Amino acid sequence: MTQMTSFICFKVTFLAITAGLTAGLIIKGLFDADLGDMAAIGNLIFKSLIISIAAGAVLGLLNAYFKIGFTKKQTGCKIFR
Repeated sequence: MTQMTSFICFKVTFLAITAGLTAGLIIKGLFDADLGDMAAIGNLIFKSLIISIAAGAVLGLLNAYFKIGFTKKQTGCKIFR
């Protein structure tokens, strides 16, 4: 079993938050944006990437410090033990 180091906690949190928040912000922004204006879509993608990277970095650093919520679950099947 691998030990959860601070870097692994940061990486898992950062990637999950960044991917989910980027997709969510782009989809939400596409409902409001004019699809004919390529500059608006580019600006939307740029803003969503910056916001999600910043939020992922902050939450990843907090999780690397506190190491919240990453425990290995035990399964009932003896094959996977």
